[in-house]
Amino acid sequence: MEESVYFLFMSLFVLMGLLTQTGRSHFQPVLSGPSRAYLRSRVHFHCEVPGWTSPLTYELRKDDGYLITTEVNTMVTFSLKVTEESKGKYYCRLTTGGQSNTVHLQVVIPVQGTSVTSEPDPPVIYEREPLVLRCFVSRGTHLSFMWYHNRQEVTSSSSELYRLSESTLTVDRAGEQHAGTYSCTAQNQMDDDTRYSSSRNLEVVVKKFISSPRLTFTVLCDGSDLLANISCAVERGSPPLTFLLLVDEVEIQEKQVSTLTAWFLQPVSVRGNMTAARCKAKTETQLLTSDPVNLAVVPVGGVVEVMVTYLYDADGGVTAARLRCVPGRGTFPAFSWSLNHTSLPAESDSHALAQNAQILITTHITAVTSGYYRCAVRDSFNHNSTWLESSDIHIQKTGFRVVPMEIVALVFCGFLSMVIVGGTFCLLWNRSSGIETHRSKEEVHQTDPIIDSGLPGADVCLETQSIEMKTLVVGLEV
Repeated sequence: MEESVYFLFMSLFVLMGLLTQTGRSHFQPVLSGPSRAYLRSRVHFHCEVPGWTSPLTYELRKDDGYLITTEVNTMVTFSLKVTEESKGKYYCRLTTGGQSNTVHLQVVIPVQGTSVTSEPDPPVIYEREPLVLRCFVSRGTHLSFMWYHNRQEVTSSSSELYRLSESTLTVDRAGEQHAGTYSCTAQNQMDDDTRYSSSRNLEVVVKKFISSPRLTFTVLCDGSDLLANISCAVERGSPPLTFLLLVDEVEIQEKQVSTLTAWFLQPVSVRGNMTAARCKAKTETQLLTSDPVNLAVVPVGGVVEVMVTYLYDADGGVTAARLRCVPGRGTFPAFSWSLNHTSLPAESDSHALAQNAQILITTHITAVTSGYYRCAVRDSFNHNSTWLESSDIHIQKTGFRVVPMEIVALVFCGFLSMVIVGGTFCLLWNRSSGIETHRSKEEVHQTDPIIDSGLPGADVCLETQSIEMKTLVVGLEV
């Protein structure tokens, strides 16, 4: 009897050992759960033995074996509140000895407090200077960044204009195209439930270097006084600008303006002492000076003439005329035109005015636009001054045709051929005859006409003298 009990006990012991070995080889739990989770959120880890339907005891452990909690079921779920200490490697283990795979959990801090900083600060730079913008966050991990320029996303296709590196946007040589508003958006890198934080707009100013200033002036009446209305302007630049007026190298006035032009008033007199004016344009980095301009006021006078240039069509017919009114003198003339003693308007389908009405262009010469043209000139700053008129110029459409260049070239080539043949014949004749030829000397007197331009360089101050010309017509028979 004792032997039978001992044999039964040993059989059960062996069977339990076999079951334990078998369980250890097949009871391999599997742990699943998130790899990233937001701070102060809840995460869920699931642990089970695939294919097993009986309750088992599961332990959730972390890193080096720290026991977090224990659950008994066929499949268990561990729910945890995420703190900053929650990051680490998690696994589950059976009390019978089976151990699962590892899940590495990273704690993601939600992004907040995004802003843009600049270097230099404030972001006001000149052309070709560098600019560095940084996207700063007060809190957040596992971040990616997006940049926007004038509400358009800066992408890799914009690499020629910018350099992007993590949270930094760099401009090596700023240009006009880099000016505008910039903002950035930081986001947590999560597969789902992505959180964003956007900055406010930062205005970047890219200033242009100014060009050399140019000084011009007109004259106006203030009661009995004459004033030069002086303009000092630059073609390019970024306001605000400071302009200084100098008369005879003495600084007279300074103005700071929000445009590219400043205006100054300076007393002048007709035929007064010649004074030279300059102006300066100044910024934080530049100081440029204009060329000097004489503040001379010469009244209109002398003989008024009209210079005519005809315009031809493709067939050589007269189709239009350009009339230019030239007074003998005067620095600030006003012009008026008339046709057959009737004043012409400033705009018409049959004519056009240019250069402050100094030039009249008849766009079509017809029976209506043909006739006697006359121009009148007076001082633009004195409406009580007398109009000086030119002589009548008769403009009409004629049958005149310009000789085509082909005919002129043909006649010239024929004439040149005759000269070459005749010269060759004479040379051969002189050599064969041996007769010495005496050449007579002729004195040729030629007088060149002289034109006195009056005031050189002024378009309206030329006094044109008429020149008598004689035309010699030679008929050639071919």
